[in-house]
Amino acid sequence: MDLTKLNKIPKKSSLLLQFAGLVTIATYVLYRIIINDYALAGILTLSIVPLAISMYLEWNNRANLIQKQLTLIIICIAISYSCFTLGYKGLLYLFPTIFVIFFLFNLKTALLLSFIYSLVSLLLALNIEESHVVIRYSIAILDCLIFGAIFSHVVNKQKQALLYFANTDELTGVYNRKRLIKTLTLLLQEYALNGTQSSILLLDLDHFKKVNDKFGHLIGDEVLRITAQILKTHTPDDAEVIRYGGEEFLIVLAGLDMDQASIIAQVLIERISALKISQIQGNITCSIGVNSLPATNIDQWLADCDKALYQAKSDGRDRYILAQELKPTHYSNKKDYVDTKRVQPNQ
Repeated sequence: MDLTKLNKIPKKSSLLLQFAGLVTIATYVLYRIIINDYALAGILTLSIVPLAISMYLEWNNRANLIQKQLTLIIICIAISYSCFTLGYKGLLYLFPTIFVIFFLFNLKTALLLSFIYSLVSLLLALNIEESHVVIRYSIAILDCLIFGAIFSHVVNKQKQALLYFANTDELTGVYNRKRLIKTLTLLLQEYALNGTQSSILLLDLDHFKKVNDKFGHLIGDEVLRITAQILKTHTPDDAEVIRYGGEEFLIVLAGLDMDQASIIAQVLIERISALKISQIQGNITCSIGVNSLPATNIDQWLADCDKALYQAKSDGRDRYILAQELKPTHYSNKKDYVDTKRVQPNQ
């Protein structure tokens, strides 16, 4: 499932909703023309045009939220005018449009817009309706607003919960790999546009399989949980900690260059080395690969970082290696990396 689509009405549902509105308004326009009410027919026709355009864009996958919101506002203005000329017959159409408002706007904005829309329409309806009729409709519309707000709030909470569980590793509470591509893509774009540096750390717990084999998976899980907490505690607030594999974690450091990322890598190595777990004799250590932009694509960025991690393990573990220390990679239109002296922990 594409998680970016959670905040969008599905295409088929959107088309069906717009088609229903188009048919309803078109039928009403035809009726007003038959009875020679050309003023209201003209106002309603003006709302059909953006709705038809919206359907066309939706059909061709070119629709956007702002365009849909503007279309809905135009329709609401037309309905408010119909309340002025038709009274309760216009008020009937407030109910479905109020619910559409809650679909297309966030909760606070939807509440404000629907309240103003309802109040204006009710006041305009007083032009031809008795006050007691308008009061009865006011009560029904208020109930509609309350129900719409509750429904919107529940749906938003469910979306947030779904996004959380879809993006979060259940064991450690850090992000899982579903978030990775989107984050790294944005950082690559930011570098291409503004030259903003960013770095990644690929961290692997040393000899973790031996921990599981000797002490059991429950102890191994506890080590992973504690490690994840250390990574979240000792990285910047805006860093994204991602469980990359079984005992591998990827730390995304937006806006930090190689030197800054190296300092964080050193801190993480020392903190994890200082970790004490009563059931385990000896220290838990880790190896880290560090890689900073530029990179031609996500795969290369990750692959070079993985090579650095592999080199750190080959060199004896409990250290970090910079991807730039390995065989230089040349990037078009960008300055190549320079070699940097390898730094081992506790030097």
